[in-house]
Amino acid sequence: MKTDVINKVLAGLTVASIFAVLVACGKSATSASANTQEAALETADVAQEAADEDEGMMSLEEQIQAVQDTLTFMGGLKTADGAAKDIDVAMFRNDQGDLIYIYVEDGHLDYGMWTTEETTTADGKTYAKLIGGEKEYGYYFNEDLKTGIIVDSEGTVYDAVELDEGVARAFVNTTLGG
Repeated sequence: MKTDVINKVLAGLTVASIFAVLVACGKSATSASANTQEAALETADVAQEAADEDEGMMSLEEQIQAVQDTLTFMGGLKTADGAAKDIDVAMFRNDQGDLIYIYVEDGHLDYGMWTTEETTTADGKTYAKLIGGEKEYGYYFNEDLKTGIIVDSEGTVYDAVELDEGVARAFVNTTLGG
């Protein structure tokens, strides 16, 4: 609607400008009027094409949803209640098959398509070390796939519980500016 108003104002200004120039250059009012009408129609066509292109553009919410639709939630963990740090780890697979990790520690978000390396904690627990982010982190899912451990960038191990998919997808929105 706003685009229509702008288009009409621009077309009107264009018509008036062309008419004034043609009359000032010695054209007759009839000739100037015909040329002005033709120019106005061309301007209106260009304005309509621009408006149509605007309608084809996706809003930020639509763009975020389009990305969300390409991601499959693979799982996630969060530090258990009462832990010294609030940490979340989420994993998604995109439509090209790449794993995308999101690591959130005390509100700071780090994400990417990182590599993993199997390693062990000081007490011998095996976990996947995430390499490629701002720092190195780690996680391990227990056999129940609902509990496990999270290893922070300092190597501290925390008990972890299942992260809700809705929370994980909210992190995706944040990474995309939503």
